[in-house]
Amino acid sequence: MVSLVLCPLLLLQSSSSGALIQTDSPPWDDLEKALLQLTDAQAELQLSEMNIDEKERELTELLRAENKEEALEISFLLEMKEAEDLTRKLAIEAFMGGDSVSSAAYLLDSENVGDLIFRRAILKEATEAVEKQSQAYEEMKDRASFAMLELASQIDDILVSILLEKGKRSQVEEEILRAEYVVEIAQIHASADVLKAQKRRVEPSDEQWRKLRFCESTEQYDISTGNGYYGAYQFDLVTWVGVGGEGDPSKAPPEEQDARARYLYHLNGWYPWPVCGRFLPQ
Repeated sequence: MVSLVLCPLLLLQSSSSGALIQTDSPPWDDLEKALLQLTDAQAELQLSEMNIDEKERELTELLRAENKEEALEISFLLEMKEAEDLTRKLAIEAFMGGDSVSSAAYLLDSENVGDLIFRRAILKEATEAVEKQSQAYEEMKDRASFAMLELASQIDDILVSILLEKGKRSQVEEEILRAEYVVEIAQIHASADVLKAQKRRVEPSDEQWRKLRFCESTEQYDISTGNGYYGAYQFDLVTWVGVGGEGDPSKAPPEEQDARARYLYHLNGWYPWPVCGRFLPQ
């Protein structure tokens, strides 16, 4: 069990470390690669934001009116697109709840005659709303010029591009958060590498770490039995904070517990685990 008070965690430059986690990615124990992945994700975010800005400028340019007549046409075009969007929305709602099968089920589910009449009225109203809105939209299309329809198509294309690019931007933002976390873990391994060189420690093998974890907790990273020790390496809270951890060690992800255990070993050897430390290099 771990029960030593330690110095604050050092975050230093990277060097090669014997990783506890065998995985192709992310590079938990390679600070240089982790920083490179973060830089790539940040560059991708910047590019995505530039693309969005460019498309929004294109849209603004398309909607710019040179005179009163063009302004009226664009106003009508936007009104037509609003009608188109409303038509689609009503049609989708009707499809989801107003087709013949679901309508029958909706009516059969009524509890009494009054409820049945009410539900029939709702279905009829929804159907009439779709028909009315569709007719209004078709009439607006008939009044629109070919040039306006072409402009409407261009606007649609740009709006779709903006929507897709914003979706991509959201994914990249998540990648950046993940990459920042990987860098944080890689920094812990980098600090352990420095201690390893300073103290000339022997790097434990993956199997040695596995045996230690099994001895301490049967390899349960989320274990918290109420005995004052937490996680796969049975950190106590003082030691966990001493190696830079926060909160409950058993709630920390496995890669963080692994990294901080490795840092602890290169700081103080096998002594923090008086019994199970026999599986680590002496």
